[in-house]
Amino acid sequence: MQKKTGPLSLLLEFAILFVVLPFLLFEIRSRTGVYMAAWGSSVYAFIMLRKMPGFSLRKLWHGEGWTDSARRAAWVRFLFFACLLTILTVIAMPGRFMSMPVQRFSVWLAVMGLYPVLSVIPQEIFFRSFYFSRYGNLIGKKTRAVLMNGVLFGFSHIVLNNWIAPVLCVIGGIIFAQSYQQHHSLKWAVIEHSLYGCWIFTVGIGWYFITGNFVS
Repeated sequence: MQKKTGPLSLLLEFAILFVVLPFLLFEIRSRTGVYMAAWGSSVYAFIMLRKMPGFSLRKLWHGEGWTDSARRAAWVRFLFFACLLTILTVIAMPGRFMSMPVQRFSVWLAVMGLYPVLSVIPQEIFFRSFYFSRYGNLIGKKTRAVLMNGVLFGFSHIVLNNWIAPVLCVIGGIIFAQSYQQHHSLKWAVIEHSLYGCWIFTVGIGWYFITGNFVS
């Protein structure tokens, strides 16, 4: 039987993974380090999830189901933010608007296919499935857990060395965390995150999310 982790040990683990690690990566400025830390964290998260009582891959993937009304609300929310991001890009960065699909179509196509698998899945395992399963009781209230998740998700993107990515990820993290509290499904978390991320790359803001542009 697995020995139960005490609250102090959980708090220390939480601080190291969600606060200390992003700060160290920001200081090191290593693109390879960022990728290794992202995948390493998700592997650790998955191992810990497997050790939890009642774990099953099916439950992790499908969760508890998402009601039709909540799913429709999520679609409406995505369309609203997609329009908002489009307008902001056209106004603030007209030279970058739709630059990737127009100027580098093959790269854009590769991003659309690989981004959900190589980036979104590990992020959602770590920031949603692992976070809520491992630390839900430690954090307490659902609203607090959702807001903290958004802040930590945004904070993890300081490694990109610009303010736009962390700010957008705080907003996105809150959205994804709130949805996850409804369905507890890795599948739906990946789908929703992928929609926002793919649109960001399509509309022209994805440049701020490419580590190669900011990290040596």
